[in-house]
Amino acid sequence: MNNQDDQLRRLLQQWREIEPTANFEAQVWRRIRQPVPSWADWLRAWVPRPAWAWPVAIAAGVVIGIGSGMFSTPASPATEQLSFLAPNTLAGSLGR
Repeated sequence: MNNQDDQLRRLLQQWREIEPTANFEAQVWRRIRQPVPSWADWLRAWVPRPAWAWPVAIAAGVVIGIGSGMFSTPASPATEQLSFLAPNTLAGSLGR
């Protein structure tokens, strides 16, 4: 155990003090005072003018609505889509 204490003492004697820069404290306080960006800041960056807010919101709604409609409905086979034109139906008998 004494051997480790001697090694530790030698290492501590080699230790050099770290001197902070002259304006270290000012830089720390500047960083503390900086506001933390929020989602509203991100939104303001993307939609800088209020005149664009409604068109962007409407376009986003349309894209989301169309996308969810396309991916949520099951695909039906082509024969099911045209079954009302079968020969034994009223619409199908008109084409004869």
